[in-house]
Amino acid sequence: MKITELIHQPKGRRIEFKESQPTVSGPAKTIVAFANDAGGELLIGIKNEPREITVYCRR
Repeated sequence: MKITELIHQPKGRRIEFKESQPTVSGPAKTIVAFANDAGGELLIGIKNEPREITVYCRR
């Protein structure tokens, strides 16, 4: 699924949006929570309201 499709999905158990990189322990807590549950997508650089891309990195 493309990022433009993902950002229109509702936040929930399998998808999480963060506008900026969380504090030092923040990403670890979120990753561990996803790993302990059903897995999912963690998208950093996505504004919640309105849902839009705020940071774009391309490889």
